[in-house]
Amino acid sequence: MRSKRGAAVLLLAAFLVGVLAGAGGTLIAERADDRHDRGGRGRGGYLERLTHELDLSEPQRDSVRAILDRRKPAMDSLRREMEPRFETLQQAIRSDIRSQLTPDQQRKFTDMTRRSDSMRNRGGDAHAPR
Repeated sequence: MRSKRGAAVLLLAAFLVGVLAGAGGTLIAERADDRHDRGGRGRGGYLERLTHELDLSEPQRDSVRAILDRRKPAMDSLRREMEPRFETLQQAIRSDIRSQLTPDQQRKFTDMTRRSDSMRNRGGDAHAPR
């Protein structure tokens, strides 16, 4: 029975790490869009992707740019509000995972999370688990 519970905990932890990685990737992508903003005209990277993939006309592009500009303060506010909660949950998940690992695996896990944190802080891999 204990091994089933341990497997269930690991499965849940893996699921949560995936969810958090997706959420973190979204936050990172939005930040990257902000960094690639062209001349203060909205979220340049996202707007460029929409324009390319949806073949937006110039009036559509202008409308989408206005929407992104209008909603940016609310998105930034929500990001600032959610980030501490995200970080707290991330640390709890890491702690739970670490408790399932051998000492050697714990050292490797620590190195792995440090590398992914470093890459993310430099604007690197958006898919790295937080």
